[in-house]
Amino acid sequence: AEQGHRQRRGHQMADPTQQEVILQFMSLASCDADFATSFLEANGWNLELAVQSLYGDAGGAAAGGGGFGGGGGGGGGGAGLGAGDLAALGGFGDGDDVRAPMAQFSDTLVGVDPAARPAHRRPPPQSAANHPLEAFRDFRTEGSPSGGDDDDTAAGGGGDGAIFGLPKRAKNLSEIYRPPTEICFVGSFEELRLTGRQQSRWLLVNIQSPTEFASQQLNADTWTDEGLRAVLGSSFLLWQRYFDSEEGATYCRHYLREDATFPHIGLLDPVTGQLVKSWHGFTAAERLMDKLMDYADRPPKDISWDEPSPAAPQPAAPAAP
Repeated sequence: AEQGHRQRRGHQMADPTQQEVILQFMSLASCDADFATSFLEANGWNLELAVQSLYGDAGGAAAGGGGFGGGGGGGGGGAGLGAGDLAALGGFGDGDDVRAPMAQFSDTLVGVDPAARPAHRRPPPQSAANHPLEAFRDFRTEGSPSGGDDDDTAAGGGGDGAIFGLPKRAKNLSEIYRPPTEICFVGSFEELRLTGRQQSRWLLVNIQSPTEFASQQLNADTWTDEGLRAVLGSSFLLWQRYFDSEEGATYCRHYLREDATFPHIGLLDPVTGQLVKSWHGFTAAERLMDKLMDYADRPPKDISWDEPSPAAPQPAAPAAP
């Protein structure tokens, strides 16, 4: 108690210059007045030397941030501060050297000139023959004239081809789930309608989703049925698209609800464009063929598409006298 009283008395007797140095040391070292006074006295009241001695004795780190000794308060953190660092922090002087704040200004980060913008390129539309999410497709073999049958030997030969009259066995998933490109109409929807009107054939539209396995089932089981193919070849035009392709999205926008289930099969009248019948999800070949037979016997007719009759011969002009 007597020692603390003596320290407080010495602190009270300090001249104003020493009092200012004590306050600066307390703010830099985060310590109390008694510790600052004793440390400054040990360094001849030289603030810079006292700070360097303090942090130098702490190994430049008091690096975990422990407190100072004595009656010390909060911990100091980080590496030691030099004289230049103290000056930058405002430890010396009266603040006359503080840099003035920057003036406000505005500028453009990115030019907004429309002429300088790169041209926007629309991605190519996805057709029924190509889709990045398709898991069971081999587009290279589908695009070849043989449709992937180049490896098969002649009838009666070896390999996985037809042997002794047996049907050809698929060798991989891409062959099992390949789309029926050989029976699909190639062209736009408008061309499909025009051809249907000319040939008096119903339109059978198949909208698929590459992430729905039921679409793959249609390719593997329904469209490969020979009986169904015979019916389609005589009275129908099959048109297949993905729902997120440009033409598929247009069809869905006109004929399907927003919550439509895929795959979708729609029977359309080529003359009026009306959706006459529709199926959703996987549809077996027998069920689909049973419904299509009702329409195969009464093909659509466009009376305005009849061939024009040949022009009647004009009578010859009378000969001049």
